[in-house]
Amino acid sequence: MRRMFFSIVAIVVLLSSGCSDRPEKTPKALSRAIGELKLYTFSTHQQDFLGAAQPLVVPPGTTIGDAIDVLGRELATTYFAKTYTGKATDIHFEVVRVDEIATPSRSLRIAVVNMVDKEQDAIRYFFQGSAGGQTSFYMITATFMQPHLSPPLLDGLVLLYNGKALPELDHIDLTGILTPRSAQRVTERAIQRAQEELVTSNAG
Repeated sequence: MRRMFFSIVAIVVLLSSGCSDRPEKTPKALSRAIGELKLYTFSTHQQDFLGAAQPLVVPPGTTIGDAIDVLGRELATTYFAKTYTGKATDIHFEVVRVDEIATPSRSLRIAVVNMVDKEQDAIRYFFQGSAGGQTSFYMITATFMQPHLSPPLLDGLVLLYNGKALPELDHIDLTGILTPRSAQRVTERAIQRAQEELVTSNAG
């Protein structure tokens, strides 16, 4: 427990300091190869949250910062592109930084991503309600952290909202450092559904 406490303190100190380079300037950004990324879609089933996961291929040598940027663009142009009323949004994501923390076993990656939403559509439409809020939570955490990978693309995610910490929300908690474990079961089910659909399609 004490070791975990000091690890969390170390992560917070690194994130709050300005000593790290931006992701595109960080040499360590290539220290781990990027596995097969997955794109997640919205599911109308309240127990699934995420639809079948589809593969996303990135070129060899893609940095972690660039991979996160690509995932953020996909998220912005699909799930967050329009509200349920059909209103187009200006929601997009900016990679603020990616920090690497060396441990005896491997380096841990913690990313800070800013959700830019000048009209605050996410607060009004995507984060409200139990099912909608949880779906948005899983779309963000699963897309950016890729929990199916071993190790995951990110070991931690700090999500900012218009450059600041997110306000307190009723149905979800997007504050602090998010971890891949919070979305692991949901993403596993989404990947399994994609595999089942592929088998059914090939059989037909």
